[in-house]
Amino acid sequence: MNGEPKTERRASAGRPALFWALGAMLGSFACAPEPSRVHAARPEAPALPLEMPGPSPRGREAATASALNATCTGCHSEIAAEWRASFHAQAHHDPAYQRAFAIEPLPFCQGCHAPETSANKPVPEAAADLGVGCVTCHVVGDHLLASSSGTSSAPHAVTRTTEFASTGACANCHEFAFPDLGPRGERSLMQATVHEHAQSGASDVPCANCHMPRVGSGSSQHRSHAFPGGHDAGFVKSALGVKAERRSANRLRLVLQTERVGHAFPTGDLFRRLEVSAEAIGSDYQSVGRARRYLSRHWSEKQQLARVVRVVKRDDRATQTPLEVELELQLTGNESAAVAALPLAWRVAYQRVEHPRSEAEEDSVLDGEIEIASGTLPPLSKGEPAHVH
Repeated sequence: MNGEPKTERRASAGRPALFWALGAMLGSFACAPEPSRVHAARPEAPALPLEMPGPSPRGREAATASALNATCTGCHSEIAAEWRASFHAQAHHDPAYQRAFAIEPLPFCQGCHAPETSANKPVPEAAADLGVGCVTCHVVGDHLLASSSGTSSAPHAVTRTTEFASTGACANCHEFAFPDLGPRGERSLMQATVHEHAQSGASDVPCANCHMPRVGSGSSQHRSHAFPGGHDAGFVKSALGVKAERRSANRLRLVLQTERVGHAFPTGDLFRRLEVSAEAIGSDYQSVGRARRYLSRHWSEKQQLARVVRVVKRDDRATQTPLEVELELQLTGNESAAVAALPLAWRVAYQRVEHPRSEAEEDSVLDGEIEIASGTLPPLSKGEPAHVH
């Protein structure tokens, strides 16, 4: 295909019909494939680059989008069930989003979380219930988009393109700059996942390889539309390898390295982070000295013109390059003498920060967390070397 989009269509259909009418068109066709009546488009004048999915405006009414989406779910029932359970389907109703939106009710946010309606108006029920629907990603302009690797025939027009299977299909919603360009004076990325991916050793691996793994078998095999991410415990735990070593009585070193991840970890929302912590455990199971560190994009607030904007102070998230994290327990004089004979417990957790209440990182409201790894290193005997876990 040489990377060029190919439109499969019914022989009698002529040019692809506007997809505002697609629902009616689908209603008149059976769901069974009709290979003898589908063929590639004839060569025509070079087309403009295909538009990829993105936030509103979509150019259609929410009720139209909802009705059109129902024609998708009516035939693709297995995929529809995966999507309904996903955070794409819950993009607007997600309680964490609703709480955050109540604090900062910006059209900029609504454009991605309710993309089937205007970002500047109240969200109608149809758009709220749809969230990021089948049509949000697959029906763009006059095209019903699909990857070029598909082989099945469909009873409606399909535009197959390599770009839809690439990072470009996700980029418009999963990477964007802060909306306050004026006060900043320069573009600054609020979410930088695509940029991180381009700089990683997996830049040639599409997002779908991890976030839409192949499921099923035989004729029912397809890419999952459950979209696993930061709420999926198994998925999150598989993203990071951790090694722990007791360096001395009150010092611990952890080595963190991402595994099969094509971006920094965590990525996405600007407040997601890793909490790395350790404590000595006394004979009565009470904590004797603690240490804690957060790995994230660390933000500060800066006065720009008449507004306060967030700027990155530093970024110490985990990547493919091993990251060494040193923790030193804070002890009193009496505790220092006894801690070598106590075990050290350590823990690494992935945290979704709902919103920070101040620049003090421990003063944050959490939406939830997933423990990635934990363990206990034994006490040090006199003259004993460090322990590795």
